[in-house]
Amino acid sequence: MIDEPVRSVPPAVYQERIARVRQECAQRGLAGILLFDQASLFYLFGYDQIGYWVFQTVYLPADGALPPAAICRAPDEHMIRGTGLVDDVRVWYDESPHTPGHLVDELLHDRQVAPGAVVGIELFTHALLPGYHHDLRQRLDGRVVLADASSVVGDLRVVKDRHEIAWFREAAFQLDAAFRVAGDAVGAGVPETEVHRAIVDELYRLGGDPPAIPPPIASGPRTLTQTHGAATARRMRDGETVVIEIGASATRYHAVGAVSYAIGRPDPEVARLHETMVETLEAGFEAFVPGRPIAEVSRRVQRLLTERGVSRAGRHVGYGTGIGFPPTWLENLRIKATEPRVLVPGMTFFYFIGLPGPDGSSLYLGEPVLITDTGHERVAPPDYANWIR
Repeated sequence: MIDEPVRSVPPAVYQERIARVRQECAQRGLAGILLFDQASLFYLFGYDQIGYWVFQTVYLPADGALPPAAICRAPDEHMIRGTGLVDDVRVWYDESPHTPGHLVDELLHDRQVAPGAVVGIELFTHALLPGYHHDLRQRLDGRVVLADASSVVGDLRVVKDRHEIAWFREAAFQLDAAFRVAGDAVGAGVPETEVHRAIVDELYRLGGDPPAIPPPIASGPRTLTQTHGAATARRMRDGETVVIEIGASATRYHAVGAVSYAIGRPDPEVARLHETMVETLEAGFEAFVPGRPIAEVSRRVQRLLTERGVSRAGRHVGYGTGIGFPPTWLENLRIKATEPRVLVPGMTFFYFIGLPGPDGSSLYLGEPVLITDTGHERVAPPDYANWIR
């Protein structure tokens, strides 16, 4: 068991993050940014809530002399004020004669946003429903220009500080334990949901937060969903493969891994594919070096798979992870051939390979990776060799 984690970020860290966002907005010629993504609000203000599908926003001006302001529902007002970082909190009600767009218009006026100014808005988020976006456009059309600025906070989040790395490590500790109980639970006649229960029980037993995605679990022909299928009451059968992905969460920071199991003796071709995937995954770690292009990892994996007679061409082999709220723990970072960025210490990834099997099923393997000053760290490598149940 690890020590009780520190669950808060020092105020100075939040202030530094806020200052960086203001600076980025100014460099882009934005008067400020309308923040909607719950992960952005957590990252900048420590604001944590689960009802973000209903309209809420924080407007952060580029001008450091102007304070941020929030619009939210009444039940959430005390949570925003409780962060100590947003004092101007405006409440909207379901039966108000004014729509949220009207309140945003008033807020921008109060924050001295000139007519015709360009205001950033986070569009690539599940927290801004199309109806609310339409309301904003209607209300603000001709008043200001709304420009997609989804990457402003997203790009800052991909490199973690020491607090975030500590939570990533804590999540990795939980992940490792969860895989051990998952492996013990897998077997012929066991429902997928029973494995799900064992995993979630272990994550909560260790003090984890709710993961952004319930553990995807699939057996037999359902493994063709790879890791996009939730557990069902289907009972596993002898001779089948089982795919399990787990995202463990500590203070909303996720460490993600995936394993495949064979129940009983696997088909020889399936066993060879599993061995190929493990060898390729292991070889790909040689490219996880600070300063190297992220695309180099993808190109190396793709080349090795092709040489072995299989391919994942055109698909990514990993992505950045960090703050996660339902329905995703993904960050704005991909391990793919077209990714333009380089590896930087503090980046955290879920690195994986998924391939279809010769028997109408699929296999999936992967683990969390931390980029360090000297290379990389495999914080919770699964026991790939012990995969037969």
